[in-house]
Amino acid sequence: MKFASLSLPLAALLNTPWSPVAVVQAEKMALTGTNIGGWMVLEPWITPSLFYRYLGLNNTESQVGMDSYTFCESLGPEKGNEVMRAHWDSWYTEDHIKELADRKVEMVRLPIGDWTLEPYGPYVGCMDGAEDKIQWMFDTCARHNITVLLDVHTMKNSQNGFDNSGQARDVEWTDGEHFKHWSLRNAEWMGVYDKTEKTYELDFENLKRSLSVSEGLLQRWGQ
Repeated sequence: MKFASLSLPLAALLNTPWSPVAVVQAEKMALTGTNIGGWMVLEPWITPSLFYRYLGLNNTESQVGMDSYTFCESLGPEKGNEVMRAHWDSWYTEDHIKELADRKVEMVRLPIGDWTLEPYGPYVGCMDGAEDKIQWMFDTCARHNITVLLDVHTMKNSQNGFDNSGQARDVEWTDGEHFKHWSLRNAEWMGVYDKTEKTYELDFENLKRSLSVSEGLLQRWGQ
């Protein structure tokens, strides 16, 4: 099964008088879907139990994981991969996918990491097996007539500064148990941002890498 993209002509709908006919047409174009979150890209608010291991730790004594990057960095490639494989096997099973089909779900959105085919940094080793598990999801959904919308949810150096990009940037620990992030968050996917001049020093190598990653994923799972 290949992935499908979802594109609704919203502009056309917005320019259409909201008659009963227009509403019926909009309903026919809609799909019933849900999000397969917290599986390939870790976010503590979705899977808090994975991060319970850091409760009570002092960041000055041992690294605290708060996203996919620091999770793998703190546990290392072997232990990290052991935990991730157990998570992949248990967080979603075929029974879950069947339940979605029974509830008339037609499409799932699957957020994945940009490290899936080209791992880097702490993802090397830690995320081994992700590609195979994503293929499992495609195959399982296909058996239950559910389409998969693949979402490249992360980019190296972060596209938004939040944990859902793979790495929360920048984080300043005020002591071993407290940190600041929201007021400092920074995204360096495109390059280094000068907050004073409000300009980017573009990172063309990373931009080219992002294009290469997208092309690789299209070749692997695109249609």
